[in-house]
Amino acid sequence: MKKLSYLAVIGLVVCATSCKKEEARGTAATGKNAITQVIGDSAIFSKNLVFSANALSKIGADLAGSNQAQIQKLITNPAFAALTKTTNTTTVGNQGTDLKCLTLQWAISPGRDTATKYLDKAKSNLLAWAAVNTPNSSTPSEAAFIEIFEAYSIIRSAIPAANKTTIDAWLKKTGTYYITNAANYTNRKNNWETIRLNLLYDIGYILNDATILNHVKNAYNVQLNANLFAGGKTEDYINRDAFAYHAYNLYFYARILRAVSLYDGQTAGNDLLNKKNNINISLPNTMTFWEPYMIDPANNVHLEFVNTGYAPDKTRSDYNKPYNPSSTVYVLDQLVYSFPQVIDYEKIIVGANTTRFKNLEYYLNTLEYNL
Repeated sequence: MKKLSYLAVIGLVVCATSCKKEEARGTAATGKNAITQVIGDSAIFSKNLVFSANALSKIGADLAGSNQAQIQKLITNPAFAALTKTTNTTTVGNQGTDLKCLTLQWAISPGRDTATKYLDKAKSNLLAWAAVNTPNSSTPSEAAFIEIFEAYSIIRSAIPAANKTTIDAWLKKTGTYYITNAANYTNRKNNWETIRLNLLYDIGYILNDATILNHVKNAYNVQLNANLFAGGKTEDYINRDAFAYHAYNLYFYARILRAVSLYDGQTAGNDLLNKKNNINISLPNTMTFWEPYMIDPANNVHLEFVNTGYAPDKTRSDYNKPYNPSSTVYVLDQLVYSFPQVIDYEKIIVGANTTRFKNLEYYLNTLEYNL
């Protein structure tokens, strides 16, 4: 396969980073696919839900060096394939990931002539969703839009005002629905509410909407009190008796922490990470509780869903089966942004030869580390 020809490093200075971000933040394509970039072009950065300016410049360093093929595999090839896909506004499926790759490829293509087609396709997809989508009361199904919102955050500053107004109106309508119908979620102090908070943080930050942000920040404090229990157990673990759901719930906390860090700064992200509820429990406690089952499952066996409070769990294929840490690595790929120790967890679970390029989410979430 022909390699991309990158003639210029992304025009942002690559900052030196330590092995850990600022502080430890918790306890613990074929030839026609070739892209030529023009000397002197520079990448465009604006605050978004996916990467910092420093992280973008590190992607630029990877593009300019020996890791170019890895970036092509993770971002460029999926983005190129997405150019010819038709938007399906009935079911999200993998379209969120495709859309995010389109916007990432736009962001990392200093050749603006090349980047335009990715921007235009992403904009077209977003407008298609904005024209027809109406939110519903099932936040687990609404979670599929998280990557779509993340993608929009990357390109919002670069699209025409009229298009931005249309997409913004869709997000505002969606966010208002999540607030107006909060009672449908807040009586479920489990992942349903954590997902709602994730969606609202994303929308609030993208739109810089004080009403949404005030609501979600207050609701987050309420959720900490209702969702985190003594010893670091979550309501999801207690009700479902499964690390599958303990992890699933933390997946959305992880994305919230990243959003806060990227928009409000690392100190704000650290503060939220270590925020304690009314029984002195914080998110790092949930990791401490989970850790032995994750890194030493042979000596810490947990039979999943045995005492679940949700009867359909008893028909699951993993019912009464030992928790398998590999089944929740997708959550660790998000948590690694805020918990440096996850790098070591993944080496134990996935393998010592695991690299930062193992998948797109892990790559993006480890850009702030010197790996």
